[in-house]
Amino acid sequence: MRVSVIIPVWFGEEVIGQCLTAVTQHATSTLHEIICVDNGSPDNAAALIAAQFPQVRLLPQPVNLGFAGGVNAGMRAAQGDVFLLLNQDCLVHEGWLTAVVETFTQHPTVGIVGATLYNADGAVNHAGAAIQKPGGYGEHRADIPTDGRARPSDYVTGALLALRRTVWEQVGPLDEGFYPAYFEESDYCYRARHKGFDVLYAPALAGTHLLSSRQWLKDPVRHTIHQHRARYRFICKHFTAADLPAFFQAETADIVADAYHDQTIGRLVAAHHTLRDLPATLASRQRDLDMATPSAHARHLLVGFGELARHAWEKWQQPNVAVGRLVAQRLALQAQLQVSDQALEEWHQQEIALLTRLYFRHPLQPTTETRAQRWLRLLVKRPLSLITLRDYFLQARLNTLHVARMDQIVHRQQTAEQLTEQLITALVLFDEQQQHRLRLLETVLQYEHD
Repeated sequence: MRVSVIIPVWFGEEVIGQCLTAVTQHATSTLHEIICVDNGSPDNAAALIAAQFPQVRLLPQPVNLGFAGGVNAGMRAAQGDVFLLLNQDCLVHEGWLTAVVETFTQHPTVGIVGATLYNADGAVNHAGAAIQKPGGYGEHRADIPTDGRARPSDYVTGALLALRRTVWEQVGPLDEGFYPAYFEESDYCYRARHKGFDVLYAPALAGTHLLSSRQWLKDPVRHTIHQHRARYRFICKHFTAADLPAFFQAETADIVADAYHDQTIGRLVAAHHTLRDLPATLASRQRDLDMATPSAHARHLLVGFGELARHAWEKWQQPNVAVGRLVAQRLALQAQLQVSDQALEEWHQQEIALLTRLYFRHPLQPTTETRAQRWLRLLVKRPLSLITLRDYFLQARLNTLHVARMDQIVHRQQTAEQLTEQLITALVLFDEQQQHRLRLLETVLQYEHD
């Protein structure tokens, strides 16, 4: 059984040397060839391969074909009985070739074999995987069988995956519509099972996935768009009519829950492209699965993704959650100011009433009393008020009211200062949100013209 290793290379200068070293160090006589498909990478990965690994077949491509396109180019050129797909940042462990050959030998109906993958820190990254419903997200298992036996898997990751040549001959190439990456291996595993081939996870086939690629950090929104777009393509190809209502309901709920709109814009653009490409995607479904799409199913996809795009657009028009929270806080502070102003006015009126009772005249109105009334107030009413302790009780109530009013004025001043700070913060966040929205819009426009 001859094994051809196929490695798509894209910005791999930092890791491809480690990858190829691991392959060659742990090779056996069953290794027939190593093929590196340079996907038009602008770095020096191809030069490094040519200089340090002359035994490697280097297939230069004029442009980036994506993962599926690069793998297809490698498989068309490969001569082995088994094709082993390997990420440029994945380091195979000792015994990998033996595990591939033994698994295929022991399981004649198996067409695809996946591996145990570890992160650089030793944590298990992949021990088989499955597409979860209703959302259609891929989920890796992390439980390695204690008995070391291979087990069936819904799909296995393409970072380290082996398939028979007969699978490629009967199933066909990987679907290059999953561009530049994501879900192409899930799609291929589903297609292989549809053709009668089993998919196994083999614990003995192992490697360390460095997860070194940081290209997505340069444009995380574009990365998000690619992920959602690939997931939507997978759903169009493999979800049944019964799966679609729950899927669209879950996607709508995720749009509503998105706090920062990055995922929303990813879904918006992905849904738009899904609608545009839907006829070609359904044609691919018929070709790959020998399965025509009923008109009702196609209509459900058309309407469903149209509704997703509408929900995402409406969500994108809404203010940022942080700004919305500040607006709510501002309204609450304004309400507090209104309550405070009402309380101050009421206490002010009570103070005037107490002063009027205490001095037998309104303190803010000019006096119209006669001389006799004045002498009556000063020589009769005031002394009697003092003798009966009326003055004492009125002044005590006035003092209590005055202290409360002063406290309320201080509280109002603090609330007003908080309101000013909230307004300034809201303006800053609103400006940041507008800048973020402009960047998102630029990304969308650039994505549309790529």
